[in-house]
Amino acid sequence: MTANVTVMFDAALAAAVTRAAPDITPTEHGHIKHGHIQQTEIIKDLFEGHYEAATTVAQAFEGALLGIGVAEAVDGEIVAFDGTVWRVPVDGIPVVAEPALGLPFSVVALGGTEITESVSAGTDFTGLTALIDEVLKNAGQHDDHAVAAVRVEGTFTGIVLRSEPRQQRPYRPLTEVLDHEVQFRFDTWSGTLVGFRFPDVNDQVVIPGLHLHGIGADRRSGGHCHRAVTVSATLRVWLDDVDIFVPMTGVHYGM
Repeated sequence: MTANVTVMFDAALAAAVTRAAPDITPTEHGHIKHGHIQQTEIIKDLFEGHYEAATTVAQAFEGALLGIGVAEAVDGEIVAFDGTVWRVPVDGIPVVAEPALGLPFSVVALGGTEITESVSAGTDFTGLTALIDEVLKNAGQHDDHAVAAVRVEGTFTGIVLRSEPRQQRPYRPLTEVLDHEVQFRFDTWSGTLVGFRFPDVNDQVVIPGLHLHGIGADRRSGGHCHRAVTVSATLRVWLDDVDIFVPMTGVHYGM
């Protein structure tokens, strides 16, 4: 694929989604394609309560620049950057994820063209989304279907992180699980938020909008980020081709 190509996720969904066996990874000249965002499974399956492993930490995050996900049985939020993958369980304290840990869902960035911007103090998620869209627009990549990998590093106020308790079979839908999420609130928090800016369209394939997971600078806090306001922060955005990779599981998805 040519670098800096935006993939459409609604009308061109069939072209963007590849179904293959679980042990097959998209390759180029025998190696993992770099400069791609690779998603394992679709968000529809996760919300319907399919929490069985579709991949593992080792498989999903090999060569990852950054990434997010959820552990098998919803036993913690997954955050990856700088060569380390963390699991944030329900107590909110990150632990290094075991390579064999199963994941029902993950989204991983494998590189790309990087753009760095300073973030003004007082920027909330709405402002951060607007800044990311401005970066994409200035790079000639912004439209209603643009996708980008995102890293925001710095100090924040009013931050709210969350995780969830491990689930037992029969699994409940994710909306019911999230009714019992555990939130961690910090007046001031320093750390790294990573994730993705997906289209603002609920196509049941990707997570719509801006979705970030974080790890504290002291590695003592983390989770899915509900909200944050910047004090001093740097935004890094990666632009490149996008692949949605859906391994064959016991779950059937009608295209």
